[in-house]
Amino acid sequence: MAVSYNPAIFLIVSLLSISFTLTIAKADLIGDVCSKAQKPALCLSALNADPRSKGANLEGLATISIDISQKNAQTVRDLVNTLLKQATDPKLKTRYDSCLENYNDAVDDLGELPGFLKSKDYLGLNVHASAAFDGPTTCDDNFSETPPAESPQLKDASDKLQGLIDIILVISNLLKG
Repeated sequence: MAVSYNPAIFLIVSLLSISFTLTIAKADLIGDVCSKAQKPALCLSALNADPRSKGANLEGLATISIDISQKNAQTVRDLVNTLLKQATDPKLKTRYDSCLENYNDAVDDLGELPGFLKSKDYLGLNVHASAAFDGPTTCDDNFSETPPAESPQLKDASDKLQGLIDIILVISNLLKG
């Protein structure tokens, strides 16, 4: 008995197979990026929560990571501003004032990242993401040696922002090749 060959069915099966493979490859891209991140669970949660991630390439994931980091940095800066206004201890006020400067710098650095990404200046992207990462780190360092201690709310927010900016660093390193 002869087997009949239908080119239309072959074409449909081939296209579905390619589509399925591309979908898996995109999911693997997020997994690959996040496996290199300092906080893989945060990375997976942040990228998978954004509907633009589905089908995004590395540059698309960079855009998403930048957007998330910018929003988060502004939120943390607002938190620092609130803590500064509520502080009564002069030493604490000085530390929060310094932190506010650090977060203003981080927000500014993050604001420059879309331009570097658009121009495919991945080294510049990496350098400015590193500078943005320094903002929350430097703020945390203000509290490391002597009391008064850093607010747990600020410490958690700082850790999250560092984890989000780290995603940009991972992607920029992958883009640099």
